Amino acid sequence: MTHRLSSFSSIALRNTAQLRRLEHDAAQTLPPGTLMRRAGLAVARLVQARFAHARRIAVFAGPGNNGGDGLAAALHLQRAGRDVLVLACGNTALQSWAARLPLDAASVWQDVQARQIPCRLLSAAEDLPAADLYIDALLGIGLSGPVRDPLAATVRALQTPDCPPILSVDLPSGLDADRGTSGPECVRATVTLSLLGVKPGLCTGPQAWRCGEVWHDDLGVQPPASLVPAAHWLGADVVRAALPHLPQAAHKGRRGDVRVIGGAAGMTGAALLAARTAAHLGAGRVHVGLLAPLTAQVDAQAPELMLRPPDSLLGGSMAAGCLLFGPGAGTAAAARDALQRALADPLPLVLDADGLNLLTTGSDNEEPQAAVRQRTALTVLTPHPLEAARLLGTTVAAVQADRLRAACDLSARFSAWVVLKGAGSVIASPQQELWVNSSGNGLLATAGSGDALAGAIAALLAARPHPHSVHAAVWLHGAAADAFLARRGPAGFCASALPEWMARAWNALCHGQFAAPFDGNA
Repeated sequence: MTHRLSSFSSIALRNTAQLRRLEHDAAQTLPPGTLMRRAGLAVARLVQARFAHARRIAVFAGPGNNGGDGLAAALHLQRAGRDVLVLACGNTALQSWAARLPLDAASVWQDVQARQIPCRLLSAAEDLPAADLYIDALLGIGLSGPVRDPLAATVRALQTPDCPPILSVDLPSGLDADRGTSGPECVRATVTLSLLGVKPGLCTGPQAWRCGEVWHDDLGVQPPASLVPAAHWLGADVVRAALPHLPQAAHKGRRGDVRVIGGAAGMTGAALLAARTAAHLGAGRVHVGLLAPLTAQVDAQAPELMLRPPDSLLGGSMAAGCLLFGPGAGTAAAARDALQRALADPLPLVLDADGLNLLTTGSDNEEPQAAVRQRTALTVLTPHPLEAARLLGTTVAAVQADRLRAACDLSARFSAWVVLKGAGSVIASPQQELWVNSSGNGLLATAGSGDALAGAIAALLAARPHPHSVHAAVWLHGAAADAFLARRGPAGFCASALPEWMARAWNALCHGQFAAPFDGNA
């Protein structure tokens, strides 16, 4: 069955090595060519469900198994009454192209010829044919490195803005299935149908956006329980169960205290935004220790926040809850001293922004890094790619080239939970379990967004000191931006709106009011 990938259902993510094993094991028990023909049927069904009005369809078939999937789809689409043209790509002669096809694809090619489906070689010099839909079946998970000519020329032609909608089979040609990266040539799909399993590179990475809508079909193959997923797609089903229950007899002392330390001169807004978010997400009491000299005794926008000298909030003398260090803290000596005390605090700790920068600046940063590793309470690091690069001693490009690996490396280095922010935020546990967040959009690329996320994590950990609280906060953060975009549009959003919209997302989830557009089966 074909399903759309959405932010509402969690699913296992399988890397290339795991998919090859699944394919190999299934081939041992199924008749030859079964998976390819099932793939073609899945593509055809999705075309009919998602592109019902597409009458003229051009299938761009490469010389490998991905091309064979496209050929199988052409058979089913012709039977359904569509006007199908197969364009053989990647060679200088049709006969040579056909001779390179793998065994299963060659068998399907014989059926295509027997059905007299129009087919011709696509030369690099010719214009692409007119059609209502293009099917990209050029390259699959077997690609290593950038796309090379002559297929590169075809991919370039498919990137022109006047192309019709494109459905990519398994993944957009040119995309790295595990990392979500690509060379200069990569198809930009309208819809991608991932086969056998969902690949991590369709969910996170700098080029994952090229997938458009992602659908998936397991082709009737169930992985063995022993095959541990490469990562998990984090959906609302997990989040709903992780949100704290509100007892009838609740009182503020039992809902968890949050202490926020940060806000040096000129950056007090960061700490206050984190604190306001914590208050909106149910923290019983929120204390704020501003590192800048106090000029006011109250936050006029959130008078429920309690402003205190930072020293009074450090040292483990306050009630159970969660400590958040870093938003707007700066890197001056006062911030360093406060970080040292925060790392010694016995409560769960969230390190964000300058809390992370302080781990990599100064002449002796090994001491605070060691203090992070030695903590016994739950610790969460929330770097964006630049902060992650500093912590790992590498470059932003290296982090983005393999986001799953970077998150794992950070978690292992600091014995902490890590939230690597960005499109498809990656959550890594000290046990090397990985989750890719399903919610969120480009609206979150704004100053203060990370501060709000840190406050949300602190609030949920204060109420329920369990790692699933990290999952819930990250998902709600993205869901708030999704809800704003759906209801208001792409303009008018700023980070100060996040506390309210995150609370709305939580309430909507509890009342079952989330509904995915065009989510279902094909």
